[in-house]
Amino acid sequence: MVAAVTGGCGTTLTDSVVALAVVSTECEDDLLGGGFPPELVVLDWTGGTSPIYPDVYFEGLDFVAFETAEGGTLADDVALFQELVREEITRIYCAWPEVSVLVRNAEDGDLISGNVVHITQEVPPNGGTDIGEAEYDVCNRQHDNAAIIFGERLRQLAGTYTFDEWVTVFANVCAHEIGHTLGYGHVAREDCPDPAECGYVELMLGRHTMAQMRQQQRFVAEQTYCPDEPATLDALRLN
Repeated sequence: MVAAVTGGCGTTLTDSVVALAVVSTECEDDLLGGGFPPELVVLDWTGGTSPIYPDVYFEGLDFVAFETAEGGTLADDVALFQELVREEITRIYCAWPEVSVLVRNAEDGDLISGNVVHITQEVPPNGGTDIGEAEYDVCNRQHDNAAIIFGERLRQLAGTYTFDEWVTVFANVCAHEIGHTLGYGHVAREDCPDPAECGYVELMLGRHTMAQMRQQQRFVAEQTYCPDEPATLDALRLN
């Protein structure tokens, strides 16, 4: 496996294609017509190790650390928070016809496979300032990539948000990093519509502000899994 640092947002891995599990999608319309089974994405809130930092054990998210404008913390209803984040990520991807994603929260004892997003309270161990990092899987050649969300960086940058605003922020950050694992890179800011005009901002925009991360996110710019190999999508379709 060969790794190369890319764009301040993770690692490019080149590896052989890993077979996808055939699972059903939650989206109302399967716009891919069955050509691609959904990509499995697992959100792990409890900590663990990641191939991005294989020598580091990350603690899980400290929900108590995130105060809400209602006067409580995210620990007041952890299960609801996790489910709403999962549903919002699903909504973002269901609206994008180029990919089908099945998002699940990991449960105790799960044997985790698929694209795994570790959501930790910690900060980047390399001393960086990123809120999240992911394996940037150019052309989506493999289906078991990793991403990490650094909760303490989010807490440091944010104000006191409502419970629902925290849901949106976490979902947007996770969905952005998941985008890298599916083969999407950053979109130039000047190529995107004005957020105030449209009511949303491009999901794959680099360096979002915290105000933008409290808004709904959508794919806006035309992208492909593999811009230099237009036949890749057909080649990856499963019979």
